[in-house]
Amino acid sequence: MGFRISSDYGKTWVQTKLTPDNNLFRESAKNGAPVKMGAPHFVDFGKSMEHSPDGKTYLVAPGPSHPEPKHAWGSGGQIFLARVTPSLENMNYLPKFEFSAGRDEQGQPKWSKKFADIKPLLEWNDHLGTVTATYNATLKKCLMCITHGWPTSKGLDTMILESDQLTGPWKLVSYTKKFGEQAYFVNFPSKFISSDGQTAWLRYSDNLTKDQKVHLPGGRHGMNLQEIKLLSGDITGIPTMIHPPTQ
Repeated sequence: MGFRISSDYGKTWVQTKLTPDNNLFRESAKNGAPVKMGAPHFVDFGKSMEHSPDGKTYLVAPGPSHPEPKHAWGSGGQIFLARVTPSLENMNYLPKFEFSAGRDEQGQPKWSKKFADIKPLLEWNDHLGTVTATYNATLKKCLMCITHGWPTSKGLDTMILESDQLTGPWKLVSYTKKFGEQAYFVNFPSKFISSDGQTAWLRYSDNLTKDQKVHLPGGRHGMNLQEIKLLSGDITGIPTMIHPPTQ
């Protein structure tokens, strides 16, 4: 709906005046209408957004590519991007937000203050879902994690993508079927990326329905952490869980 605000580091909070019927982005899922900025997550640009390219805070969110009831917080066919200069006055005020609106004739990213102009960063019909993004400052790469598979929950697929900038273009690094088997809200906390940028911790929740197999040690319906290595160059002979996506 909007943002609760604290000016004393979380000791007290002021409730947003926005409501489900009068929410920040003026969207509604009533009667199966598509919602573009569904389940948004802040892009992790490090402590106090120290690596933000322009001092703005960014939000990535999944949305449906067409209105069908099966689309939900964990399902969709498109990924959208918004940004705002963070302040107490701006966070709950739609006119202060800008929305990624595709590219101009020279191929440069376009931004618009009109929500109607928003265009998807990524599009893969019924194969996308919950999304997070983190900036790896050492490698100067944006890392995006996408979960697909809701609402069946029989097994959720995890995608990892990389780009030089949030507006893309994005490249698929890995596609792992039934990671977890039900990992979701997968993300890389920037605080735990090593100084050389090549070791990180993958954080996620798992076992959503509590009756599915758990393939990774410690996997549970709570906070899970797995240490990972970011590989480049020749990786011949290294075991992998990656399966190529099929369209």
